[in-house]
Amino acid sequence: MRRADGGAVRKVLACLVMVLGLRGGSVQAQGCSTEHDPATHTKVGEQMPAITVTYGAGNTFSLESQRGKYVVVNFWATWCPPCQFEIPRLENEIWQKYKSNAKFAMIAIAREQTTEEIVPFAKKNGFSFPIASDPNRSTYKLFADSGIPRSYLVDPSGKILFQTVGYCQEDFDRLKWEIDRGLAKASK
Repeated sequence: MRRADGGAVRKVLACLVMVLGLRGGSVQAQGCSTEHDPATHTKVGEQMPAITVTYGAGNTFSLESQRGKYVVVNFWATWCPPCQFEIPRLENEIWQKYKSNAKFAMIAIAREQTTEEIVPFAKKNGFSFPIASDPNRSTYKLFADSGIPRSYLVDPSGKILFQTVGYCQEDFDRLKWEIDRGLAKASK
C-alpha cells in the first residue's frame, strides 16, 4: 500500500477542518483563525464595525453604503511579508473575478501607511482594487490591536461571515468559497 505524502495529508485535514468549521451558515476561520487571538475585537456573526475611508482621488467607501452586497475588507501593508502573498491573490482571484458583480464590493486598507506610500506600490504591482490608507490606525483599531493581513467577508446585512488574521492559503481559498456561495445565493 502506498503511503500518502505530508502535503496530501495536510490538504485532507484542511478540508475536514473546513467541513467541521461550518456552523449556522457561517465559517469560523481555522489555521489563521481569529478565534483565540486576543488582539481581535470582532467575531463571526457580529455586526461589522461601521467604517468610512477615502481612497483613490477622493472617493469614499462606506460600509453602510455597501448594504445589500457581500463585501471584502482587507487590512495590509506594503512592508508586510504575508501581505505580499495575499494582496496579489486579492487582485487576481477575487477583485478581477467579482468586480463587475453588482452584489460585490471590496476595499483594502493599508495600516500605518499614507496614500503617498501605497499609490506607487499599487501602480507598480498592477493592483486595481480600491486601496485606502490608515496612517494612524483610526480604522484598524476598531478590528484589532495587532496583526496583518486581516481579511473580513461581510454579508448583505452587515454581519461578519468570515474573518482571518495572517495569510494561510487554505483560509484564502475558503474566503473565495464563501464569496462564491454568497453571490450564488444572492443571484437566486
